[in-house]
Amino acid sequence: MPADGAQPLRDRRVLITGASSGIGAATACTLAEAGAHVALLARRAPQLERLAARLGAVPIVADVSEPEQIAPAVDRAAELLGGLDALVNNAGTFLLGMVGDGSLQSWRTMLDVNVLGLLAATRAAIPHLRRSSRPSRAIVNVSSMGGRRVAQPAQGVYAGTKHAVHAVSDGLRAELHSDRIAVTVIAPGFVHTNRGAGIEDPVVRENMRRGQCEQGLRPEDVAAQIAHVLAVPPDVSLVEVALISMRQPPC
Repeated sequence: MPADGAQPLRDRRVLITGASSGIGAATACTLAEAGAHVALLARRAPQLERLAARLGAVPIVADVSEPEQIAPAVDRAAELLGGLDALVNNAGTFLLGMVGDGSLQSWRTMLDVNVLGLLAATRAAIPHLRRSSRPSRAIVNVSSMGGRRVAQPAQGVYAGTKHAVHAVSDGLRAELHSDRIAVTVIAPGFVHTNRGAGIEDPVVRENMRRGQCEQGLRPEDVAAQIAHVLAVPPDVSLVEVALISMRQPPC
């Protein structure tokens, strides 16, 4: 039995970024159903507020690609929750394309959201996590199988940002070890989310849509793994959970 009791997620105070849809929304639902107190951070206010109202969660409207918004948003979430026991860095974007004809703006957006946004949210959350009296405190960084290998040429820059998430997580794990704050990477393969809606190249976009629809995990499948990570005993530190659908061929 976990040291936190038979219901290890009950009353845990968790902030989730990118929480208005996809993996973030599924994670919010899963944790709220398990008794956690959840703050939802995302930039799409109407969608976020509807979900928060349904779950009894705290909505925090902020854009993780705008660093000056992040610290006040994290502080506000901690204030409204009465503290912070865990951070789920879920916000991310994938704008696949070749380097030879790639978009500087797309690269900048991925770096801003996938790397700098994660760093800004983490930096703001660390003081709150250190002040928590809960035995289990954690940071969960949602990466990708693309952070473990580059499966196709159009994935190179995106995968670079996700490799950065793995590297940052390794550094954080060492940095926060003495604080007993666990740092875990979640690395899913295809997930049935937005079907590559932001990808400019129509061929790459269609390939992503098909891959997600035919081979993708459900967001709830990934959310279940995030909940599992947050529920492990305080003396256990899960380094990484990598998962793909049985419909996605391993590579």
